[in-house]
Amino acid sequence: MGKMGSNLGRSFKPAKLLQSKFVIIGIMILVLTWLSGAIALDKRSVFLPGETSEGHVLFEVSCNSCHESFKPITNETCTRCHEAELATDAHGAKKFRDPRWAELRENLDVMTCTACHEEHVHMFGRGVHLKPDLCMACHEGVIQGDLASHNGFAADGCWTAGCHNFHDHSGISTGFLRQNLDKPDMLPKPVLPKLTVTAELDTPPEPDLSKEFLEGKS
Repeated sequence: MGKMGSNLGRSFKPAKLLQSKFVIIGIMILVLTWLSGAIALDKRSVFLPGETSEGHVLFEVSCNSCHESFKPITNETCTRCHEAELATDAHGAKKFRDPRWAELRENLDVMTCTACHEEHVHMFGRGVHLKPDLCMACHEGVIQGDLASHNGFAADGCWTAGCHNFHDHSGISTGFLRQNLDKPDMLPKPVLPKLTVTAELDTPPEPDLSKEFLEGKS
């Protein structure tokens, strides 16, 4: 009896069981059933590979606002919503087409929006998935002696400290500084500006996952 049990133990190998075509077919059927159920019930959240940034979380109910089937996001996709903001972009594409910055573009692909704003991954804030020291890809010399005013500054403090914004430099431009040299360092009572948001839709669009896969076609 002991010898029979020993032989049975040697003949049963989990690896061989997993290689069985019946097991593989069964797993495929379960996956297809799960995907079909998600499509039928409009449970598109099961396809999200990770978290969505705060600014885009409303679009989770309408994936086709940004996606065409499973094609990658392009710059044109982003500018459909952000064209007005990018009109005065301090780090616009025109700046980086200058041959002087060709070597720096090898450190960070600044010509592509998703280089910094890739959705469904961990965000460090402001919809940016890169670590807060991202400015050092081009501006490391600023904290290494190029600017005496920045001696001792941390590499990750450019925008986390509230001083710099990649797309808008109006607050720290030399023109702004000249205009405000006679102003106090701090306002008597610091206040946040009022934010007014005008919504074009009263309710979010009705989700329809079947159209997501058909790219809006019936």
